[in-house]
Amino acid sequence: SGILRQFLEQVAWGPLDFMVVDMPPGTGDAQLTMSQRVRLAGAVIVTTPQEVSLADVRKSINFCKTVKMEIFGLIENMSGLSCPHCGEIIDLFGSGGGEKTAQQFGLNFLGRIPIDPNVVQCGDSGQCYRDANADSNVTRALDEIAGKMAELSRKN
Repeated sequence: SGILRQFLEQVAWGPLDFMVVDMPPGTGDAQLTMSQRVRLAGAVIVTTPQEVSLADVRKSINFCKTVKMEIFGLIENMSGLSCPHCGEIIDLFGSGGGEKTAQQFGLNFLGRIPIDPNVVQCGDSGQCYRDANADSNVTRALDEIAGKMAELSRKN
């Protein structure tokens, strides 16, 4: 939480439309520090489809509700892998858990992001995934989620 405070208080960010902070799962010191130190517009909860991840996500949702932090919605990451040979979707971690959890808690389901090995290759080489894979399922999913987030921010 000390590094997070330093990050928030000692960096001259200038004017921002959005700041996205990727936090570890759960309800630890980092999340508490963020909720106490920053006027947050809200949270986007990211999960994978399997139950072990969803258990942490339910805790995060309850934490947000406890500290009265708006939740914009939930994203299901690593939601299927498109077979490079036949194109069939392989649900390595199951599927639908994120959407089901969003419905259970009355949250917006923002979308599913599939697995793409090119994400790793681009990250390792320093190449922008979006530039190299403009027509991929991941890029389309991210564009759809960004559109939903922009729409939600206009409503607030």
